[in-house]
Amino acid sequence: MNFDIRKYIDKEITKKEAFNLCNLKGNDLLYLFAAADEVRNKYCGNVLEICTITNAKSGKCSENCKFCAQSVFYNTGVKSYPLKDKETLKKEFYEAYKNGSTRFGIVTSGKSFEYGTYDFNVIIDFIKEIMSEKPEAEICCSLGLLGEKEMSALKKAGASRYHCNIQTSSEKYSVFAASTHSFEDRINTVKNAQKSGLQVCCGGIIGMGETWEDRINMAFALKELNPQGIPINILNPIKGTPLENRNFLSPEEVLKTIAIFRLILKDKNIKIAAGRESVFKDFMGSGFLSGANGMLTGGYLTVKGRNIEDDLKFIKNIENLWNNI
Repeated sequence: MNFDIRKYIDKEITKKEAFNLCNLKGNDLLYLFAAADEVRNKYCGNVLEICTITNAKSGKCSENCKFCAQSVFYNTGVKSYPLKDKETLKKEFYEAYKNGSTRFGIVTSGKSFEYGTYDFNVIIDFIKEIMSEKPEAEICCSLGLLGEKEMSALKKAGASRYHCNIQTSSEKYSVFAASTHSFEDRINTVKNAQKSGLQVCCGGIIGMGETWEDRINMAFALKELNPQGIPINILNPIKGTPLENRNFLSPEEVLKTIAIFRLILKDKNIKIAAGRESVFKDFMGSGFLSGANGMLTGGYLTVKGRNIEDDLKFIKNIENLWNNI
């Protein structure tokens, strides 16, 4: 190893320095993972944040996101249904809460919602009812590309965080993500949420064919946006989408990505989201010894996740390990 990775535990890393880390191999990777884990411990502590999402409205999306089973542009056989009613959402919320989730995310297909429409009002009423019952878990929303008026209504109702991924680098957004809306549309959505006082969860997807430069550029774009949560999704190629023939990334490449993101985004909640089961299998714990400190449980919209009981045992084991290292 030609340089000391541990210096980045306290030092801000430049884009050039981060890119140099992408070339690490062999034993040098172990030093990278250890440094990332130390950064996680120093800036975030030893608590693993658990989130659960519900696919509250599925399919028939007008956008052509190339990784997504719910786009009307692709024939994926995904089940389509309208917005779930409040009672169904409440049942799912309390099930997630019982299983230890501190955040419950309402995710809907489609480009956006407009203030005052029936579906938007259902979501607002659901949030108000849940928050009036004062649960310890919080509600997050992922409802597409919303404006300030809609964001303010969500905040006023009691939502705490808005989720909108930038997916990849700005240079490759139309190549790997979508062309029916722009990278700037997503940036503006994040800023609209922040203006309203909502926290933000914003990350992306790796494994779409992007380069290391794209990943580093995405990480620094996220650093500039300053979200509280950063989900790292690993592409799960879905038949019928333009990315159906992509191969899964190797565990080594995913771990390297997580570790470098941690060195760039020191105090953020970095969550391993979709794809973790397929890539890591029995070695999932390695992601949480390489910089990650959050995860999604209970599934990923159209893709089933791991058994919740197995996840809960896993989470307990990881936190015990963190606290005894």
